[in-house]
Amino acid sequence: MNRTVGNWKLLVLSLVFGVPVAYWLLSGPPRGTSVVYAQQVVDARQARGGLDHTIGADQMSKVFRDVSKSLKPSVVSIKNMVVRSAQTRGQSRGPMRGLPPELEQFFGRQFPGLDQEDIEGGSGGPSGRFENGLGSGVVVREDGYILTNNHVVKGASVLEVVLSDDRQMEAKVVGTDERTDLAVLKINATGLVAAPLGDSASMEVGDWVIAIGSPFGLTQTVTAGIVSAINRNDQGITPYDNFIQTDAAINPGNSGGPLLNLHGEVIGINTAIASRSGGYSGICFAVPSNTAKRVLDDLISKGRVTRGVIGIKPETLTPEKAKSLSLPPDTRGALVASVNKNMPADKAGIKTGDIITSINGLPIASESSMRRTIGETKPGTELKVSVLRDGKQSDIAVTVGELDESALIASASESMEVLGMNLGPVSSELVEEYGLKDGEGVEVKGVSRQSPFAATIPPGVVILSVNGKKVNSPAEFADAAEAAFKKGSIRLVVRDSEGDKSVQLRLQ
Repeated sequence: MNRTVGNWKLLVLSLVFGVPVAYWLLSGPPRGTSVVYAQQVVDARQARGGLDHTIGADQMSKVFRDVSKSLKPSVVSIKNMVVRSAQTRGQSRGPMRGLPPELEQFFGRQFPGLDQEDIEGGSGGPSGRFENGLGSGVVVREDGYILTNNHVVKGASVLEVVLSDDRQMEAKVVGTDERTDLAVLKINATGLVAAPLGDSASMEVGDWVIAIGSPFGLTQTVTAGIVSAINRNDQGITPYDNFIQTDAAINPGNSGGPLLNLHGEVIGINTAIASRSGGYSGICFAVPSNTAKRVLDDLISKGRVTRGVIGIKPETLTPEKAKSLSLPPDTRGALVASVNKNMPADKAGIKTGDIITSINGLPIASESSMRRTIGETKPGTELKVSVLRDGKQSDIAVTVGELDESALIASASESMEVLGMNLGPVSSELVEEYGLKDGEGVEVKGVSRQSPFAATIPPGVVILSVNGKKVNSPAEFADAAEAAFKKGSIRLVVRDSEGDKSVQLRLQ
């Protein structure tokens, strides 16, 4: 009798819990869902069926140990050494100036115990060499090539690499790429252990990852976490944002070090953290290894990175912009704000006002994703660009040209010349006086009498934005000013001792 009651209880419990689960597994996605959500439902069911919790703790520990040991000889510390003259003594304390805030707080400070007032190799004389920052790097070739971040090596008079056996070697910069914040160094060594570069495109949310670097000068520090997100763009860190987000503990000094999968392959270069305190908050970003591979090969073979261009000014199609164009608010793409004459897009027939929704079948969801997709395409390649125009979708074949960085610089210089302003990084004195963040805005160093802003913007003013776009360097100002020229007006938000104010000028 008791056995019969027990069987009935088991049957009831099976019905209560089994029927809803079976319904969820076997039924289709809810009605009215999007295509994206429907795919997520399919992925969720497949993942649920493949869950396996049989891996033991000892097995996982061994994986972490093996990865850490296999990469130890490949991870290096990088000291950014600056030669200080008597005039600059005491003027450069803490992190390097002129970097974006996200990078400046991540770049880190000197090794613990090394006061920047102390001169390396001396007794505090009027000039010498001192350590301005600390970062990490990873050996990618046995003959001494090292991959790291551009902001780790930027502004250095001398770069010193410390190997895992404490050997110290001076490094030379092979090449840098500000658009991805990557750099390649070379030391005079052979027989090094090179870290294998993995396929970052194979990483998925939830995958285990390991970070190795020198946070706060603590060399060979190993931390672990998971991939929190992929394809994180529009973070405002680099023009080609496309980060792997992770919660592996990363702190100042980790910058430039490797992010690894459990096969011991580099799948990212740790680059930035999102933090209000400047320390680890669980949100860290790494440049994907597939991006790093291409930059690495170009910098070693040519000393510069070759990028594609089609000659348009894209803008992210926000729900608000979509609504103003009488499009469904969930429409995604890059709005063509302008087309440069005689460039590939113009020759192919792309027009201002078109919305680029995909390139070679790859969805385009923002301005940065479009810039990155085009920029990473080899010049001479023909692309199929899907365009939404007047409510109709069509495909346009566009042959990618080569981005001419010197032409961009010349164009930016022309815009600056017309405006008659000499700009530079904001001095530390004005940062403190105006209550700015380090790296915020650009300082007006001089204004010509012919400048249209001569009467309204004197030297010593800090420009914060151009037509609503924040500018934190002369190059960013030049890009924004060039776009403003095409629109026919420029509006600057500036700050002086009295606070913020807006200055507008009609250009046409």
